[in-house]
Amino acid sequence: MKKLGIFLGLALAMVLAYVVGTDVLGDETGLGLTAPTLAFTALVGVKRKYQKPELGGSKRLYIIFTDDLESEPVNYDMLVTNGELAGVGAIPLKATKKAIEVEAWYDTTKWDFEMKPGAGFTQGFEFKILGVNKDNVKFVTRLYEVPVNLVIEGNDGSRYYLGQKYVPFMLEAVGASPEKGNARKDITIRAKNDGLTTMPVPMADDVTFLVEALV
Repeated sequence: MKKLGIFLGLALAMVLAYVVGTDVLGDETGLGLTAPTLAFTALVGVKRKYQKPELGGSKRLYIIFTDDLESEPVNYDMLVTNGELAGVGAIPLKATKKAIEVEAWYDTTKWDFEMKPGAGFTQGFEFKILGVNKDNVKFVTRLYEVPVNLVIEGNDGSRYYLGQKYVPFMLEAVGASPEKGNARKDITIRAKNDGLTTMPVPMADDVTFLVEALV
């Protein structure tokens, strides 16, 4: 009787294993061996690429007030699927709203980012404008505690979208008077924020947006 009980227990275990296997793996072959379908986008490897000599640095940047955005332009799912911001209207500015162009001083614009498990992405940038004059003072003061996103255009024509509508930047500014002679008066403007769901996002050529004309 004891041996019969053991035999029936083993038989029941085999049946249950088969049922669970077919439920989890599917049973296209009738053997319960079909692999599960991935629930996320398949990861594609990265081939080694070579970079020819090209222009570094950035030639211009655009400031976008996040209050002027209808919705979030960039998000994690976009980068997982496409890896870039693309399409006409991809930056959803409200009607009549425009970005503000800034001509920073040569070779002073840079951006950076970090990705950390459990913390998302951190983004930062910095640029300089020359002169502590009425125009620059008004410009900097106007941006005090105003949430913004940025588009930075490189000297090579590449463009990147920094920030998110609901995780914006708040600008900081530092400056000092020159110690002597021909030293420049300049203002360094910078910002950094964490908790974003994206790194700086590459922008396709078809992305357009309105820009306030420089005077």
